[in-house]
Amino acid sequence: MKTKTKRFDCVKMKNDIQAAMLREYRGLSDAEIQARIEQDLATSDAPAARMWRELTGRQAISKVAETPAKYTAKRKR
Repeated sequence: MKTKTKRFDCVKMKNDIQAAMLREYRGLSDAEIQARIEQDLATSDAPAARMWRELTGRQAISKVAETPAKYTAKRKR
């Protein structure tokens, strides 16, 4: 019987991703981690982030830095 050589190890990939996330969030409080995750989801174009925004009713945040417009309303006399 011939055995196949694995070209992709999903358990190793999961462990690598979890290790990277632990390094990224090291030293942050739970609230800071939550805020960073929400910011990443709000600015990402990944399919999971788009679905999160659709389910939570949030709009994508543009990554472009620009000064906000100033609008003023004239009062009727």
